[in-house]
Amino acid sequence: MATAAEKIPQHLLLKAIDASHDGLVIIDARENGFPLIYVNHGFEKLTGYTSAEAVGKNFRVFQASDNHQSELAVIHAALADGEGCVATLRNSRKDGSMYWNELSITPVHGDDGTLTHFIGIQKDVTARIQLEQQLNTLTNIDPLIGISNRHHFDERFANLLSIAKRIHSELSVVLIELDYFKPYSERYGVEARDECLRKVGGCVAKSFVRTSDCVARYSAEEFAVVSFSSNREGLHQHTQQLCERVLLLNIPHLDSPHGVVTVSIGGIQRLPGKETTEQLIGLTSQKLRAAQLDGGNSVNVG
Repeated sequence: MATAAEKIPQHLLLKAIDASHDGLVIIDARENGFPLIYVNHGFEKLTGYTSAEAVGKNFRVFQASDNHQSELAVIHAALADGEGCVATLRNSRKDGSMYWNELSITPVHGDDGTLTHFIGIQKDVTARIQLEQQLNTLTNIDPLIGISNRHHFDERFANLLSIAKRIHSELSVVLIELDYFKPYSERYGVEARDECLRKVGGCVAKSFVRTSDCVARYSAEEFAVVSFSSNREGLHQHTQQLCERVLLLNIPHLDSPHGVVTVSIGGIQRLPGKETTEQLIGLTSQKLRAAQLDGGNSVNVG
């Protein structure tokens, strides 16, 4: 017995698809790179790319250089496993403008059960995301430094850990603490303390700028970072450079043996198994304490 869709003329179905305000794409799952083989008019209006420009391309072209988004890993894993998923991404239009795209991907199988295609539906959710970002600023941002607060870090850490376990990606966790900061605050006062935290916090934020990185003020004088990583030696070099950048801020500190404000850094890199965020933070704290025992202005990563 024919289904309701099968009773509708094909030209009418195509008109209905093209009339949709949402972007609709069909991806060939049998070809390397998963190229687009069809895009509707809604896609052309949303992205600025014509069908002729888009067909044959991989959807990654629409992220431009913004290719470190954590949600991309979710999409790549779903495509590789022949599964569906829903992800929200920053995309670039042809004119370079950015928009937020809620992408829903559904696998399609042939009569023999073989995966043949994926259908993707794109929704422009820019207005919703911008509103959420405004609300998040009120609840998730440290007002002194302008980076994530502890609450937001805990949420992001749990999310990134879940993704890392799903896609079998290594995760880096870093804790950064100002050395001898209590005597600094007592000597120089609240105003100098806050300005010092702003400068050091800005230095930390500028050192971890990938979109998958989460940088936060973790406690009064401590910062935390969580990110995807695949190079332990690279992590050590990166954190060592951060130590040097803070030293070069040249903030006077007469109660420190270094004469200026410095930081100690502890970090771990793991391919997570059954570990929880609390356990990973605990391991990172041990590395931080080891760095502090070296006298400060030190890194301990492993």
